[in-house]
Amino acid sequence: MYMDVDTAESVLEDSGLSPYEANAFVAILTLGDASASDIVDACTVPQPRIYDVLRSLDDEGLIETYETDTLRARVSDPETLVSELEDKAGRYAAAADKITEVWRRPAPTEHDIELFSEFDDIITRVRDGIRAAEHSVNIAVSGQVFLKLATDLGRAKDDGVVVNTSLYIEEGLKTDVSDFETYFENAASTVRHRKCPSPFLTVVDGEKSYFGASRRQTDYGMFIQDQGLSTMLYGYFQSLLWGRWETVYSDRTESFPKRYSNMRRCVAEVASHLQESVDPLRATVDGYYTETGHKTRIEGEVTDTIPAPASDVPRHDANQTAIVVRTDSGEFTVGGFGAIVEDIRATSVRVAPASGE
Repeated sequence: MYMDVDTAESVLEDSGLSPYEANAFVAILTLGDASASDIVDACTVPQPRIYDVLRSLDDEGLIETYETDTLRARVSDPETLVSELEDKAGRYAAAADKITEVWRRPAPTEHDIELFSEFDDIITRVRDGIRAAEHSVNIAVSGQVFLKLATDLGRAKDDGVVVNTSLYIEEGLKTDVSDFETYFENAASTVRHRKCPSPFLTVVDGEKSYFGASRRQTDYGMFIQDQGLSTMLYGYFQSLLWGRWETVYSDRTESFPKRYSNMRRCVAEVASHLQESVDPLRATVDGYYTETGHKTRIEGEVTDTIPAPASDVPRHDANQTAIVVRTDSGEFTVGGFGAIVEDIRATSVRVAPASGE
């Protein structure tokens, strides 16, 4: 049977032999029984070193040396060496299995819930969350609180964070939404005018949520650091505080590149492009593997949407909305904050022409 010499020598070195010892041992194993000069010809050990190397292998019990008219060597029974190698191979295999097992476990995450007896405390806390945001801020807020947070929201937007604002103008204020327009360009990506009050809610990066109320007999706040609970609150934001209300400001353009925190909007616009244009799109996705919870970033061509671009199913009624991204490692389905069956739960999706324009 053919023996891969380089592999054999590498394994022997891993087992504790020096490079010269491993090289000479493989040569002797191949020759069977050979003189020192024949061994030198069959390996890379320098002639002045060969006798020291052979004595060392003999001392370790791996070969036998004997004298005739010259020094000769042959391999001893390799059973002990083979047993040691098999034992190490078993330990390597066990270690590899353990590494794989640990990798497949859900990533450890920090969970935290804090309650505040004063509404102002949650506003102070949400400032820190907005300043630390990486991808998105979805905020349902009154006019007065929006003005308090406008500077922090503006800095987040300048850092590339998508800021979706559901704005309610209090009935007692002698103003309307048009009076806030000067703030929108600096402090929001999209603003929808909500015409009914609601508790204060901010969801940052789909992971941290800030909830509170400030009323005559109710004043409290709550901070939640948990993906599951934040996903539920994001669903509440989308269904009751966002989707049904009129857009009064948006900095979005018709052409790509675009950045999304809302997967339904992403699917709708990407599907429309794929149906109407032959120009390919490329996506950069930040998010988490749904199976393990490990953070990831993938880049590749957008090859399809779910529902498919030509589907008759309205996207707001679809059971699943996702894009399909083909990377060098294969195809991945990418869903939004509540993704379960998709490969990746996205916190941010940037879509641009594949040409780089």
